[in-house]
Amino acid sequence: YLFNLNLDLSIKKEKLKKILFKLKPFYLGYDLIRIGSNNDGGYLLPDILDQIKVCFSPGTGNNINFEKDLIKRGIKTYLADGTINESRMQLKDFNFIKKNISSFESCKTITLENWVNSQNISSNDMLLQMDIESSEYEVLHSTPEETLKKFKVIIIEFHYIEKISNIYFYQNFNNVLDKLLLNFEICHIHPNNCQGTYSLHGIELPTAIEVTFLRKDLCKNKVPVTNLPHELDQKNITILDDVFLPKEIINN
Repeated sequence: YLFNLNLDLSIKKEKLKKILFKLKPFYLGYDLIRIGSNNDGGYLLPDILDQIKVCFSPGTGNNINFEKDLIKRGIKTYLADGTINESRMQLKDFNFIKKNISSFESCKTITLENWVNSQNISSNDMLLQMDIESSEYEVLHSTPEETLKKFKVIIIEFHYIEKISNIYFYQNFNNVLDKLLLNFEICHIHPNNCQGTYSLHGIELPTAIEVTFLRKDLCKNKVPVTNLPHELDQKNITILDDVFLPKEIINN
């Protein structure tokens, strides 16, 4: 500390490029489709919804167009969010708990593992779509691999990417990626333009990214994606300038 200021350790450019390399998407043998609304609330995922029977969607929020699309396709959908009431959701044939997904159990929280297990679902034909405003890191760290492997597709919005300059956040994010990449491959990545970009070592980083993972046993091949954004990508916030992925992800 100096003059009551906290001087954080910062990562070097080589470390930054290393983690960006891990975020590179691949064509895994399936075309991508867009599910949900235009702009915010829509996600790209591999065209295997005929293999998906169940979706778990923590962090529901006010935009439920993604869940609506899945329910229309006959996919049983489970939602969790401690910040909203079920009566506000204009949905049919869904399951909702008014709890936040976390790394521990309480009257207001539930772990992803216990939430999934409590439904007694025998099928592993499941999808996870998680947008829980930065709690994704603690949840993924605390969720056993066996639970994560029940999902064929995982879509996660990672927040506070601008904090990757901090060595402690970097290690946290890096370990989450390493854990997911044990059993999944990245098939798409989209930068959210909600808060612009952050410059680190001359590299412009989006502050939030939406990443789609496909379980490895489903991958037909693995070809690097070199052309992004995808034709189905859209700006999350229409009134803000668009942001783009750094070339270190696309061209590495």
